[in-house]
Amino acid sequence: MPADDEDVKPYRLHVSSRYLDLTQKKLALTRMPHGPDMIEDPTWLEGIPRGVLEPTVDYWLEHYNWRDREAHFNTVLPQFRAVISPSSPNSALRLHFVHKRCATPNAIPLLYCHSWPGGFLEVIKIIDDLVAPSEGDLAFDVVVPSMPGCGFSDASPVATMGMKGVAEGFDQLMQKLGYGSYMAHGTGWGFDICRMLAIHHPSRCLAVHTVTPLPELRPPSLRRRPWQSLRYLIARYAPSPTLQRRMGYEAQDVAGWPGRRRRRPPPPPSILDAGPRSGGGLGTGLDAKPSTLAYALCDSPVGLLAWTRDALFQRTRQPEAASMQEAIDFTMLAWLPGPQMPLRYMAASAADPLEMRDARERWSPTPLGVSVFPAPATVGAGPPPAWAAAHWQPLVWTARHHDGPQAGWPVWQRPAEVARDLRAFAAVVVARDPRLRPGQGGGRERVA
Repeated sequence: MPADDEDVKPYRLHVSSRYLDLTQKKLALTRMPHGPDMIEDPTWLEGIPRGVLEPTVDYWLEHYNWRDREAHFNTVLPQFRAVISPSSPNSALRLHFVHKRCATPNAIPLLYCHSWPGGFLEVIKIIDDLVAPSEGDLAFDVVVPSMPGCGFSDASPVATMGMKGVAEGFDQLMQKLGYGSYMAHGTGWGFDICRMLAIHHPSRCLAVHTVTPLPELRPPSLRRRPWQSLRYLIARYAPSPTLQRRMGYEAQDVAGWPGRRRRRPPPPPSILDAGPRSGGGLGTGLDAKPSTLAYALCDSPVGLLAWTRDALFQRTRQPEAASMQEAIDFTMLAWLPGPQMPLRYMAASAADPLEMRDARERWSPTPLGVSVFPAPATVGAGPPPAWAAAHWQPLVWTARHHDGPQAGWPVWQRPAEVARDLRAFAAVVVARDPRLRPGQGGGRERVA
């Protein structure tokens, strides 16, 4: 369905000066907690150390300039808003999105589903490589919607909107932009949205790519997936790496599993999984009471900054994974609209057992590609990609990056490799499915 001028409009970031002045006042009035254990804690066991947070707050007050950042984002990320109705006509909202096109008219449409806390900004290190690759490489038209209530998208009028509703809205957007078919990429809660697209919109979402660590999975069941279970058991007890690879595993995939349950550290959970025992960012079960936490975070930019930086550390185990400026950028995406709607989204998704079960267990025929990066030891690499073929979707492509720095957030820490992997995976999918082939349904009719 071609885009209509009334539905899709260009958008430029411009925040009210009054709100920026209010932010500065709140930063200046910040009261830091005190105590001997608040200064240095390299493990961040109790959260972000004051020795990390306080300099970032000082930088925000004295050096950070939102107007400069605003101008930069408007220059490098072409932005738009479109009206969508993901659940019913009464659920209409304006969805903010980045839409950067390749000069080639028949580029492959890529729907990038962002995670948290990067929002739509997490694509900034990779998007130019995708739309303007080296000569002869596959190119993409990249669409990056901000989830409802995040960044500069309207909040959904439907309080119970979860993963399925967001996926429906994203699929509507791609149709509105004239893309009859597309591939999707996401990690964390972005991957949950990709899973919903693969399950509920397989005729248009023709492929999904993600990076490790993957969400929690159980080993393949001998009763439900006998062939995958047998391959895993052979790999687990195989005498040689060659045999393990023939079964679809590497040595590190099956190391440290004396029984059916893993014995190594779990991967950082999706923000959807945050709760009293998961360590997913809230840590107190307040994901079940989003309004309670919203009162605190909507009134304290420093509180929101602390939560954001701690989430980045839990994901990467590297305090310097994002600079102070980048951490404040991410915080501003939540601070400007207020974090209440993302919190409500988390609660709605976690409260819907059918959606969570679908995201973790329901099968879809949509091809899946996985890029494996070395993860910090305290985070863990997550379940093997081969398990995805038993629980989620057919695994048609895997890339393993054995060398290079650890990356709990590869799109930010190793963007060049992620871009290269997306092109390699797309080439495999195009060879299998002509619908995604440029000019065969994946091209655009008329776009913003």
